[in-house]
Amino acid sequence: MSKNTKSKRPFIARLALAVGAGLACFGLAGVAQAGAPLPYDFPTPPPNITVAQFYNQFSSGSSFYTANGTEVGNTHVATDVPIIRIVHTFSPIDGMLPGVQVIEPYVAFLGNTEVGGASLSRNSGFAEPLLSGFLKVYNDPADDQVVTLAYFFSPPTGAYNPNYLLNAGTNNYVNNFEVLYSHIVTGTPKTPHLDFDIALDSYIYSNNNGVDPSSGGPKIVEHTEPVEQILAYLPYYFHPQTGAYVGLSFEQTFGGKQYLTIPSLPSFYRDTGNRNDVTQVGLIAGSFVSPTVALQTQLTTDVRVRGGVKNDVTFLVQVAKVF
Repeated sequence: MSKNTKSKRPFIARLALAVGAGLACFGLAGVAQAGAPLPYDFPTPPPNITVAQFYNQFSSGSSFYTANGTEVGNTHVATDVPIIRIVHTFSPIDGMLPGVQVIEPYVAFLGNTEVGGASLSRNSGFAEPLLSGFLKVYNDPADDQVVTLAYFFSPPTGAYNPNYLLNAGTNNYVNNFEVLYSHIVTGTPKTPHLDFDIALDSYIYSNNNGVDPSSGGPKIVEHTEPVEQILAYLPYYFHPQTGAYVGLSFEQTFGGKQYLTIPSLPSFYRDTGNRNDVTQVGLIAGSFVSPTVALQTQLTTDVRVRGGVKNDVTFLVQVAKVF
């Protein structure tokens, strides 16, 4: 090992820790799952329909948890994320309804962003868009049972600057595979009823080759392992004529281990400590306020986090217009 290689080791270790703190904060900003379904998203719209949706999601966290569960105080990370989503369905093919959608989030970091009392530089802007195709493969109106398969693709076009620890974009490709299932637990579609909705997601990430190596440093590559996600809802439709409901939500993500390598130093490996290991619970409500306009809202809190910021509150409002 050369003296030059040895001299870079302390710098690289410090950089790994700094990058890890920043990325963990971003990881829970809700952007990667910006297209996560809400109860009205489970029954696919009728054929040849366009739905325009506008979301606004606010989240705020006051503690950071390491991968082994150690809490780091003096933390403040808050984001406001407006999201535009367009969904369009086509004519059925062999009884299966296809459709496409595009989702574009904008991430704004609010106030002073810090972890453990250390301020973190941040870069607000558009996150990566989500381009999606979906297919409703099963539909049984009698039991309100629906099975939909969806695929989301995100190219690395979001706001990203390697000089900042927090970025709206992630500077990598993301492939997201999703299965949605919904059915009535009690009641009938035309009377008050309790539904069970579940979405299973898998996220696969390419490498981020744009990590800041700092002046004179070697090229650094960030790797993110796959993330699995479970979303479950229990909406109770107390007024079926308008689709008015209230209910409970549950979300669990796990995986997403992040680590750094240096191509010019094959033996180099640094675990940043970042994970996407979050347990979240919440309340949901929604209703059509006219035949073509629907409102949904969700209020959640993180009850367990490993390798990231624990959000005390996340509040989401969605307005949908059917054309």
